[in-house]
Formats: sequence, C-alpha cells, structure tokens
Amino acid sequence: MSKAAGRLLRGSIAADQFRLFAADTSAIVQRARDLHDLYPLPTILMGRLISAVALMSGELKAPNSEISLRIDAEGPLRGAIAIADMAGDIKAYAFEPQLWMEEPSANLQVGKHLLPGTLSVIRQIGMKSPYTGQIKLIDGEIASDVAAYYEQSEQTATAVNLGVLMDPNAAIRSAGGVLIQQMPNADPALAEIISSNLQNTPNVSDLMDMGLSIEDILERFILKDLSWKIVKETTLRYHCDCSRERFARALLLLGKNELMSMREGIAPLCNYCNKSYHFDAEDIDNLIEALDKQYEKQ
Repeated sequence: MSKAAGRLLRGSIAADQFRLFAADTSAIVQRARDLHDLYPLPTILMGRLISAVALMSGELKAPNSEISLRIDAEGPLRGAIAIADMAGDIKAYAFEPQLWMEEPSANLQVGKHLLPGTLSVIRQIGMKSPYTGQIKLIDGEIASDVAAYYEQSEQTATAVNLGVLMDPNAAIRSAGGVLIQQMPNADPALAEIISSNLQNTPNVSDLMDMGLSIEDILERFILKDLSWKIVKETTLRYHCDCSRERFARALLLLGKNELMSMREGIAPLCNYCNKSYHFDAEDIDNLIEALDKQYEKQ
C-alpha cells in the first residue's frame, strides 16, 4: 500500500453481534493539512472529521454513494466538512483553516472553540435524493457527537474512538479511529466488555504512533479476549473530483444576468483541493450562448 494512502477495515464481532469499522487515516489527514495549510486547531478538527467520515463510509453499498459530515458552529473555529465515497476517496476543508489561539493549550481544544453548533450527516445513495440528518453538538469533540448522532437519529448504540497526533511543526504523526455498533441481537454482557475495554484503551493515535497497527490495537486493547474478524479492507486516499467541466456547469446555474456581470473573466477556486479554473471573457460568452440556446429550446 502506498505511504500516501490510508486503510479502512470492516468486520464483525462475536458472530455478527456487533459491526466493526477501523481506519488508519494518517496519510489522508497529512494531505489535507498540506493542501489547506492548516493550523493545529483546524488540523485536529479536520483529522477527526476525516477519520469519522472514513469509518462511516464503511456502511456504503450502492455504487456512486457517498457520505458527508458537516459541522456548522458559532465558535471561532466555525466548522468543517468531510466527504467520503464507497471507493475510499475522501475530500475535506475547514471553514477557518488558519485559526490560531494565543494560549498554546487552547489550540488543542476543538469543542471549546466550536460550541454551540450542529453536526449534519448527508447520505447520497446512488442517484437518489440525498438524506440529511442533524443533531446539536454534544461536546464538539467529534467522537461523542458522531456516537450521539447514531443514538438520536438511528437508534443504534455506537461507540467511537478518534485520534489525531501532531508533532511540534503540525506534521501528522498518526490519525485514525474505531467505530463499533451494537446489533439488536447483541448480548448486553458483551456490550459491557467492549465499553469497558474502550474506556481503558489509550488514545488510538498514541498507540499508532508507538508502531501498533489498527489490528494490533483491536486485538490487544479494544477487543481483547473476544472473537472478531475483518471481512473487507478498502484503501483510502485524499482525492478531489473537481474539474473545469463541473465548474462550467455550476456557472450555468447562476443564470444569464450573473454571467453577464462576469464578462471580464473569473477564476473560481475549489474549496477541497485549492485548484483554480480560469474562465476568460470568451469562455463566459460561450456559457451565455449555451444558456441562450437552452432558452430557445424551451
């Protein structure tokens, strides 16, 4: 596997009494940090959100499906969005990428600088209309918010553990997470064991930084002495699917009057990868002409 890629593991615990999703997103978070020149606080937010959406993408089964996690908050950090599809492609951006707090320790306190706010989960299943669920942020630390979303919106008992570890220069040492869901037929005693194990497990990113793989962490800490298996592994990568054609279609949606006001040309920027697409005066005229032809056919 490429060093620039991540891993998503999907599995089951105790003969399918629990669903298991585990991910190493270190390379993905590093790519996001580099693309957006993120400061430490938004790096932690983005890292947790990327890990969470990677884990949740394990549910996707239909072709052309994707899931988005979006935080909208009133605090100075404001929020972020991360999107993952069934193929393992992830993209994301933070609303305040260069937010810096004067007190050094404050640059580790994500929830404190988000609340109050909301977590939205948007599922696009194939070509169907997207489904959106939303809850108020519990503490803004992302793991407990995602768990609360499943509890409130889908009535599914869920445990989530997310971690992002940086060095003093904000380079990513490790990032990843684990998500475990209890199925209706699950033995409550097993749920208690898993919950206790999770509470006694050191931070996932710290363990990864010590050289442990996701499988090691599951075997030695979270699922020790339990039967479990991995049934599928997906390679994760940071990938933006923007294109000049997509931006052109988006410009057409603005309508003729808006396009007329842009006749000197524009250079829209993709939020997810910072790539710019230049449309000069001739390009804008061609878009206006295309709109006119559409109107003539109606």
